[in-house]
Amino acid sequence: MKSLRSRIATIGLIVLLIGILIQILYDPISSAKHSLSISNVRAELPQARAKWESLGITDYKFAIQGDARSICQPSAIVEVKHDIVVKVETLNSSPGNSTPQVLPPNQWADPSWGEEVFLCSYAHFTMTRIFHLIDNTLQNYPASIMQARFDPKYGFVTDFSFGIYVGYGLLSPRISDCCNVLHIKNFQPLDSRFKP
Repeated sequence: MKSLRSRIATIGLIVLLIGILIQILYDPISSAKHSLSISNVRAELPQARAKWESLGITDYKFAIQGDARSICQPSAIVEVKHDIVVKVETLNSSPGNSTPQVLPPNQWADPSWGEEVFLCSYAHFTMTRIFHLIDNTLQNYPASIMQARFDPKYGFVTDFSFGIYVGYGLLSPRISDCCNVLHIKNFQPLDSRFKP
């Protein structure tokens, strides 16, 4: 009987050590959490989009902060009318220059990247196009989604991060510039139906 218990304990210890080794090398727990996060986005996106569409908001403005690592860092107040960007006012974060500047439409896109990278053109920043970006990412590159959050009142996207997902195991490549992010704040509907 002791021999059987000893064998079971030894096998249990070996399985535990193998599990720890796999976790250290490949980090399956982080991958499982990431898969759960993607499932949450899949579940929340249709509800958020339905809420947004049911309100029929086509005129609004908001502040956007974004980062497409080493390419574009949008930072502006964007005004949208009839679901088309009509005005972009920069938000300068430099200490010596805090005066906002209205950009003419020919300066809305980064000259190097323009329409090619979503975060490199202010013309992309309508809620409809942002929903479309998340939907396309879910359909074509679901593993690249890091995070998506939606406004509880209006349903629009408040935060979205996407890029190259890697776990944290020792055998996972270390990629520091992996993600594109956007944050939307200070949303204001311009339609009188939504004024307090």
